[in-house]
Amino acid sequence: MEKINQFNTDFLFSTPSYLEGAASAFNLAGGFYSYNGSETEDDADCKAITNDFNMVGDDLRNAINSVVKK
Repeated sequence: MEKINQFNTDFLFSTPSYLEGAASAFNLAGGFYSYNGSETEDDADCKAITNDFNMVGDDLRNAINSVVKK
């Protein structure tokens, strides 16, 4: 069976739980969430570009597989 990688488009953003989302409505000071970061801007750009290319690759792979199945 072929290994399928699923990449996500929100790896640099925080993914709060339901409770954290509800609590953020009462956080007037801001700064409630911590985001997934990188040591340098270049490192963050490299991670984002790599993930973007992987997402495009997944889309192409899915399109090719759907045409082959038909």
